[in-house]
Amino acid sequence: HVFLTDKMVSHTGLFNANDTKHSLEYFCTAASGVKEFPEFVGVATVDKDFVGSCSMIIHRKEPKHNVIKKFFEENSKEMRMYFLECQDNERFYTSVIDGIKKHLNQKTGKHVLQQHSGCEWDDETGETKSFNQYAYDGEDFLKLDLLKHEWTALTEKALATKLTWENNKVVLKHSEDFYSIQCPVWLRKYMTVGREYLQRAVLPSVSLLQRSNSSLVSCHATGFFPDMVDLFWMKDGEEFHEDVEKGEILPNNDETFQMSIYLNTSSLPPKDWKKFSCVFQSFRNKKNITISLDKTKIRTNKATYVKNTGFNSHLLWAAPLVSHDPLLSPFSNPESHRLLLRN
Repeated sequence: HVFLTDKMVSHTGLFNANDTKHSLEYFCTAASGVKEFPEFVGVATVDKDFVGSCSMIIHRKEPKHNVIKKFFEENSKEMRMYFLECQDNERFYTSVIDGIKKHLNQKTGKHVLQQHSGCEWDDETGETKSFNQYAYDGEDFLKLDLLKHEWTALTEKALATKLTWENNKVVLKHSEDFYSIQCPVWLRKYMTVGREYLQRAVLPSVSLLQRSNSSLVSCHATGFFPDMVDLFWMKDGEEFHEDVEKGEILPNNDETFQMSIYLNTSSLPPKDWKKFSCVFQSFRNKKNITISLDKTKIRTNKATYVKNTGFNSHLLWAAPLVSHDPLLSPFSNPESHRLLLRN
């Protein structure tokens, strides 16, 4: 099956600082017995950029970006296939979860199935790599081995499901053909049509923020794309890591990103402030933005802080899909959800 789904985990794909390598990734999450969570959500990305969703396709919504619209206009056959697959997604995933629950003798409770699949292509060497992996209830579950033509059980709980899936030779062959043949073909098409857009580089605004005089000083960069970046403090021209806390890269609601890194200045003599600077580094366009540690440049107003970080807009965008249930949050236990974060 191929999944184009809602914008849920659209920026948890393969990290790639090399612009010759590209990725087409499909993410999906299906839930059973979880009233506060949709039965099926997910996302498709090219180089970690949102491509489309089942919601968009089924409801005939026009793609936000012209490059995606152009791809679908020039590939009506693929668009029709996506439409049919999306219609079948909910039923398909319900049957998959029901089958796993039966194998594990699970009659009640909350259960979540996650899939991360897709392919990579190096446009310099022509090399391709494909993958298709599942997690169940927060644990790695099954992985498709394209060389051995079989499913690999990543836990003993998956052994019964592995045998059932392998007995269906038609579905196994379909999965192998799609991920090893069709996926790279589509990825090359996406890059041909949208290379300029997909490989764009947007620099951020960088600010120094502080909630109060006793708080950590935050160097905050927002509005950058892609997320192949680094943010760090420097002292006397060298990277400085003492008394430093580094935040995660987070998505804004306009398909850009934000990031913060914090410096404890409570024991820093005023005469030493001029020795420090914060550096934003973009790996794509090889450009840096440097801002010196200067009290006159620090924004301390709390309202201004929230507005400029985009914190509110990020929460509003994410709220419908955020859950405090550890089974549903891919950030609650990064190790158990690692298959969604790397291949």
